[in-house]
Amino acid sequence: MTDQRPAWAEALANAFIALKHQQPTQPLAPVLAALAGTAIDDKELVEFVLNADENEPALTHARIALAKWDSQDEYLGPDDTKPPRHSQERRNAIYARLGLSPELAQAFTERIGVFEKPSTTISKVFEPWYAAERKLRSSVYWDHYEAYLRDVKGWPASSISSLDETTTEVIERLSRPTRPEAKQTKGLVVGYVQSGKTANFTGVVAKGIDAGYRLVIVLTGTIEILRAQTQRRMDMELMGVENILAGQDPADPDVAKELDYQQDDKWPDAFVKHGDVLNLPGVVEIARVTSHRSDYKRLPQAMTKLKFARKNKQKPLNDEENLFHSGAYVAVIKKNPAALRKLIQDLKPLKNDLDELPVLIIDDESDQASVDTTNPAKWKKGSAENRKRTKINELITDILALCKRAQYVGYTATPFANVFVDPDDQRDLFPADFVLSLHRPPGYMGVQEFHDVGKRWDDEKKTVANSNELAHIRPLAGDKDTAPIKRREELQEALDSWVLAGALKKFREADDTYLKANPGVSYRHHTLLFHESVKRGDHADTAADVRSLWATANFNSTEGFSRLERLYNQDFLPVMRARAAGAPVPASFDALKPYIGEALAQITVDGDPVLIVNSDKEIQAQQKKLDFEVDKVWRILVGGTQLSRGFTVEGLTTSYFRRKAGQADTLMQAGRWFGFRPGYQDLVRLYIRRDSQVDLYEAFEALLMDEEAFRAELSQYAGFDEHGMPMLEPRQIPPLVSQHLPWLKPTARNKMWNAVIANKAPTDIQDLYGLPEPGSGDHGKNFDEIIVPLLKHADSDALLPYELDGKTGFQQRARVGLIGAAEFNQLFEQLTWHPDYEANINAFSGFINKATDNGKITDWAVVWMQPSTGGRTFHIPELGGDISIVKRKRRAGRIDFVGSDRKHRAAARPIAIGEAVAPLGESATRGVVLVSVVPDREPDEVTKPVDRKDLVGLISIAVPAKAVPRSNLIQWTVINSAKPDEVVADPPTD
Repeated sequence: MTDQRPAWAEALANAFIALKHQQPTQPLAPVLAALAGTAIDDKELVEFVLNADENEPALTHARIALAKWDSQDEYLGPDDTKPPRHSQERRNAIYARLGLSPELAQAFTERIGVFEKPSTTISKVFEPWYAAERKLRSSVYWDHYEAYLRDVKGWPASSISSLDETTTEVIERLSRPTRPEAKQTKGLVVGYVQSGKTANFTGVVAKGIDAGYRLVIVLTGTIEILRAQTQRRMDMELMGVENILAGQDPADPDVAKELDYQQDDKWPDAFVKHGDVLNLPGVVEIARVTSHRSDYKRLPQAMTKLKFARKNKQKPLNDEENLFHSGAYVAVIKKNPAALRKLIQDLKPLKNDLDELPVLIIDDESDQASVDTTNPAKWKKGSAENRKRTKINELITDILALCKRAQYVGYTATPFANVFVDPDDQRDLFPADFVLSLHRPPGYMGVQEFHDVGKRWDDEKKTVANSNELAHIRPLAGDKDTAPIKRREELQEALDSWVLAGALKKFREADDTYLKANPGVSYRHHTLLFHESVKRGDHADTAADVRSLWATANFNSTEGFSRLERLYNQDFLPVMRARAAGAPVPASFDALKPYIGEALAQITVDGDPVLIVNSDKEIQAQQKKLDFEVDKVWRILVGGTQLSRGFTVEGLTTSYFRRKAGQADTLMQAGRWFGFRPGYQDLVRLYIRRDSQVDLYEAFEALLMDEEAFRAELSQYAGFDEHGMPMLEPRQIPPLVSQHLPWLKPTARNKMWNAVIANKAPTDIQDLYGLPEPGSGDHGKNFDEIIVPLLKHADSDALLPYELDGKTGFQQRARVGLIGAAEFNQLFEQLTWHPDYEANINAFSGFINKATDNGKITDWAVVWMQPSTGGRTFHIPELGGDISIVKRKRRAGRIDFVGSDRKHRAAARPIAIGEAVAPLGESATRGVVLVSVVPDREPDEVTKPVDRKDLVGLISIAVPAKAVPRSNLIQWTVINSAKPDEVVADPPTD
């Protein structure tokens, strides 16, 4: 960090602000000199860039500008070549256009790396209209939204740049508002639970209004508090003070009485202000047709607000002469039949205007309520218009039928129900035009941060530093019926953990130096969630138990301090020392004691801190106590399906979760502990049910694997080929998502289309661990007749180099060798699998056989990883004597084993991408089969000596990267809805 900020630093920030709105075709030096009033020495610039504070505004604006240029598809290279987006080659071309010296270019690269693509998109061919229109039109709403996120909310430049690119990816796939012919598009944006989807669709709305959409309908969840939360965020961050007041004088008592935010302590200072720019030509005003207090209401006859003026009545409404002189309307509506019907009644009188009106529909939590769940077997014969639909789906499709220029964009973290929608029903909501998968944002705590997926503990000791499970997970075994004493102890520990975490937040909040260095850190909210059941009676019982324990906890007594100190030393202190990441840690428990009192005072500011949240009515009654935007919320929440969808539980630090759900999307949405935890990631604790009947922790791990597999497939097939055709269209996305747990289906049965993948290429290295049950006769056959012959081919010792987490220099011991493709296929076909796993294996088999026939696979590398140190062995004469066997376990209640070690996958991966690996050489037609030998026995037999009949071979495979074709990638079949027993092949698409 520089000792003193140079006088020209502001000029450097302004230079990047000015340049980012155009292509980097102007040298930076003269622009900077003009703004600073003097030429700046290059050495000074280099020193400043290298040593400036991380939050230096000039560096922030440079990041935003460079990220924007990294992402654009423009001709920037020598002789007007087009370097690939998000590449160092493209960044070097940008530096050349800016006229930077090699030293200054290197300094920028060190401080601002090449911006990585923040999303993956499967898309039809589309008209790329938005970039050109953006240069011609005012972008006031997007510009002010971006500035608000940067200057008020303290978003880092990387997050703003990601938002800019992903919202552009959405907007440019929608129909151009001034397009002469009417065209609807339908898309889906897939994020992560509580990961910023609202910010993304707010950005899409901002750009949409700037670009010409004049009616925006935002469909929220099914509860009023979520609708109100969304309305307030959009009012505060996008619509702004001027559009909220709509010309009224807030000093007028009658106006003040009706004003939404008169009692809001952030009004008007924290709300965006657009100023006089709204009076400029081409800048539209926004009329809110819903408010923070009220959902959509039927407008009185002849008083409808939905009127669109035409400057030139001889031209269509969507002609630019009319469109950019007409106001925009925004309605934030919950998915409630009454509200949607009222909106439809007000739309119908618009008639001809409606045919020419560019409409943008945002459907938040689009897999909830929006999806038609009627049984296909009960559909009446005839057209889709006559089809019987579920009510919300019917009303949304009615709006689309009324608004010929409507664009529909769904948002969800659990997309399974959306991709099961019938792609051939043109009226329905299948995302036929695009599916955009957002990448994990920086600082997000998701399933990966609570699990140790891909790690094996053969070579390293499990500690709170390297194990997310040890750091954050606390298993629950107590049950109110079978083990009530144990349950009370666990409830008490969860309460103690939450109080300690609150005290630690107060301790950190008192450190001004830490807060100034980390402007994104806030300890405004602190919550604990108890979720044991969906039944209201159970909620009341849980709340009573929690209140009883709270009343007798005596936190500020000698007894209470003793209990908290023990938990602090045994749990919190080791985790903080390993994972605090620079956040302050008390020197001792005594140093924390004063802050325990502060935390308790905050928690009990209104007396009883416990809130039951189990119905929309209950939530509305307690809305003030639950309003995270208006006041600090330090509460214990007992619920609650109502808190499992969309509504963000801010400051959630301790979770107590025992509820079993039968669908993957329901369970994932219940994971309210996912989200952003700046400054307190190390304090987060999840108390979760892990008993002989249900292991919810392993269930979430299964969700992680299924979710990442789905995203990996999207990534594998994203983009367009050399002829400009999509690698894959949305309708070709495999609708059958992996299901590892028999009791955990991807989504509710009435949202699933019966589909079977017939042919699928393995993406990356795929574990095939669905073996028959222990003790079955198939075990011996699999091992003796397939695995042992396979391992005989691994006849050479090797040290495989690999890279992990961006670090190089690692090596893995292995035995390696080659087997011909035909021989491998013959062995693979003889393997026996668990009956529930055979459909998955058939999909792999179909692809491998076809790729072999086409010459895309000629041989396989057999890779048998060896432990770096000693370990268990077993004598196999056919393999030359003692062989290494590794400890792997079946997942409780599942049909497969724990996944392969990520170190082993990283070491084998170069073979599949065709790199030269000693002693095998290189080949573009070589697959990889990764093999390990493990004993497969019942848990109560683990202490007995291993017998040969216990041994099984676990294999993971990766096909050659170049064997994955660039069209017709996935073939799948669907069950004919008219004849459920008949399977109909979906023809391949070129």
